[in-house]
Amino acid sequence: MKKAVITTTMLLSLLGMPAVMATADSTANTNTNLELTETTGPTTPVDPTNPTNPQSPEDPDNPATGNTDALTLDVAPQTFNFGAVQTYAAEHTYQAATTTYGQQYLQVTDNRGTDEQGWTVTVEQDQDLTETSGSSPHVLTGTTIHVPAGVARNSLAADPTAVDTNLTTTAADVTNTSGAVTVFSTTATTGAGKGTSVKVWDPSDVTLTIPKNTAKPGAYSNTLTWTLTAATPS
Repeated sequence: MKKAVITTTMLLSLLGMPAVMATADSTANTNTNLELTETTGPTTPVDPTNPTNPQSPEDPDNPATGNTDALTLDVAPQTFNFGAVQTYAAEHTYQAATTTYGQQYLQVTDNRGTDEQGWTVTVEQDQDLTETSGSSPHVLTGTTIHVPAGVARNSLAADPTAVDTNLTTTAADVTNTSGAVTVFSTTATTGAGKGTSVKVWDPSDVTLTIPKNTAKPGAYSNTLTWTLTAATPS
């Protein structure tokens, strides 16, 4: 009798376990859509000591260009000012005056797609320094303006305050006959120069050399043109 009770209990337990049935998964789909367009600026001036930060306070000696595109030259120096200096019969080199914040810089922003790589900045004189008054203005023929190499930084670098070795800064001696001279460029490294890059230098490292038997008292000026090109130097 005792055995029957035990057997019945076991049968009831087995009958109470539901059968496990295989069921199909229930699914639904969601589509993801995106269209990327290039950022076309303009890009505001940044702090040349840390290009992840904006220029603050505003620097009148390094104004915004207002250029718009996916690749832009955003900032260039306002003036190379050599002040009032004495004339010399011999060749003489003059040092530029400092600026409000003791710096001058170029700023380039590259927001192009990954299929477009590399850029170069050049500088050239439009003419020799020419007297700004008089019926027959004197020309300082053969003058050389020296632009220092400076240092380069990039906003996308692991340390944006450090020198970026994926950028090349070149010292340039610019004359009326030298044509466009390269001063700032990317290397061939993939991604070099993307984001915002700066080349910064001490204004007093800019020099002007006047050849012998050329100087004459008077006020002189000319224009330097900086050009950004979508190409990496060979």
